[in-house]
Amino acid sequence: MPVLRLSFTNLAAASAAVVDHTQEACGYCASEAQAPQRPFHPWRTATTTVAQAWYLDFGSTVAPDAIALVNAGFTSATIQGASSSGLFGAPPYSEAVVLTCGPLSWRYQHVHLTTGWQYRWLRLSLDATTVSCAGGPAAGSTYFSLGGVWAGALTSAPTHFRIGLRQRTVLPKVDVGPGHGAWSQRLRQGSPRVRLEASLLACVEPTTPGLGDAVETWQTLAGQAWAADAFLAYVNLGDPSQGYVVRWAGDPVWEFQGRSAEADVVFDEVVGP
Repeated sequence: MPVLRLSFTNLAAASAAVVDHTQEACGYCASEAQAPQRPFHPWRTATTTVAQAWYLDFGSTVAPDAIALVNAGFTSATIQGASSSGLFGAPPYSEAVVLTCGPLSWRYQHVHLTTGWQYRWLRLSLDATTVSCAGGPAAGSTYFSLGGVWAGALTSAPTHFRIGLRQRTVLPKVDVGPGHGAWSQRLRQGSPRVRLEASLLACVEPTTPGLGDAVETWQTLAGQAWAADAFLAYVNLGDPSQGYVVRWAGDPVWEFQGRSAEADVVFDEVVGP
């Protein structure tokens, strides 16, 4: 059964956060990686020489629970933290991560759960390996790319998705042809995105449903999702590639039956223009 963790504030996109880089290609600025909800507007390097890096100054000391990499064009990297940029010669926080291609998005993504992170600076140090995955550079490419970074606190949902979760790869396509059906032409109109369709089950007190129970907690999360518009959903702690920047689609509609209540939910991955 999937595990569900949510993050509603991206510290990497805060107004005080400032990016730096080892290098960037013309038209693919390092600041693009601050917007993971636009994964196909990436930061891109000019070469794949060893020790390319993306830096982020949060503006003050932060303590994110997770650092997620979205639509990465590399298979491994080192996530580092320090209280100043001058300390990256021997950073106090340094974790090597290996990225895998997500089974639903067909993109290299990774959710790194931090331990004891309390730093102002983040550095993502890349190796010399590019990958081949939908939307990313081909293997052996002459550049690295990164669609976005999400850094933030994680909130645990009161329950997991119920059994019966539907995980969908949405293929943006239109098949057109004449009415007689003799032939058809497929128009691809974008990049694939992920949609999660599930039911939520919450315990309630029959005399005061929605007061101090799991429904109230879920509704609080739905309100945070509405206020944030886009948020990070980490749906499977056993697979770090299954973290998505999504919107809460539809309305939270609860059906109460005795000591339980059920609602349908759709998380739709944000793939902005």
